[in-house]
Amino acid sequence: MDAHLHIDHKNDPKEHLESVSLVNRFTVILQRDYKTEKKVSHYADQLRVSSRKLTDMTEFVYGKSAKQMIIEKVTFECEKAIKFSSKTLSEIAFDLGFKDEGNFSNFVKKHSGKKPSDMREIAGKI
Repeated sequence: MDAHLHIDHKNDPKEHLESVSLVNRFTVILQRDYKTEKKVSHYADQLRVSSRKLTDMTEFVYGKSAKQMIIEKVTFECEKAIKFSSKTLSEIAFDLGFKDEGNFSNFVKKHSGKKPSDMREIAGKI
């Protein structure tokens, strides 16, 4: 059974600062790499920690898993590009590291609840 461990940093300010520092470095790397890297293991490797440790720290600091933070970042960037870019959906998909427009559309619909074409239509870009 895989149990989630609660990390109690309330009594150890040094551990709390280390957690915040690690998560801050994660967000910097996420900003840099979100287009090409969508797996927690990439970010954990960059930070020289396990995926579990990274997720424990993001849950402690932000209340969400590292995977959820990656998904939210990619979803935000997808929505921003759909609404404000004059590029085609295929070009946006390629720019954001998706294999094809279908993959991109499925990701956006799954995580935002809306099809990219509908978002674009609402934004007046069609």
